Amino acid sequence: MTTRVAHPTELLALVGEQIGTTDWYEITYEQVNLFADATGDYRTIPTHPQRTAGTLLANPITPAYLTLALLPRALDDLVWIDSAPTTLDHGLGTVHFPAPTAADAKVRCTGRILAAQRRRTGIEVVFGITVEADGAPRPVCVAEPIRIYR
Repeated sequence: MTTRVAHPTELLALVGEQIGTTDWYEITYEQVNLFADATGDYRTIPTHPQRTAGTLLANPITPAYLTLALLPRALDDLVWIDSAPTTLDHGLGTVHFPAPTAADAKVRCTGRILAAQRRRTGIEVVFGITVEADGAPRPVCVAEPIRIYR
C-alpha cells in the first residue's frame, strides 16, 4: 500500500497517520555477503562453524545495518509524490534492532508519519518505520528516518 500525494506539503496533514506497508523484500545470502564485502562487517557470517555451533551465529543473519539500509527503498515504496520533488535523507532519530533477521528472510516495512514541518530547505518529515521479518515474533528494526522534500 502506498500513500500518494500531489505535493510534499500534503504530508503536513498526515502527521500521526499510518502511510502503509510495503511488499515483502527478500534478503538473500548473496546480499549479506556483498554487504559484508562492502563494509567489512563479517560479524554475522559464521566463518568458524565449530565455534558458532549452537549460538546466534550458527546460521548467517542479516547485519543490522543492512536491514537499516532498506529504509530508503521502503520510504520510496510507502510515499509517492506526484510532483517528483528532490528528496534528501536528513538523518535518523532513534534506531533499535529488537531481534535478529535471518539471512534468507523476507521482511516488510510499515510506516507512519511522526512529525512534519516546513523548513527553509523544504518539508521535513520524520517517519516511524517498523521492519518485521516473516514469522518473527518481534520487529527486527524500528527506526525514525528523517527526509526533506523540496
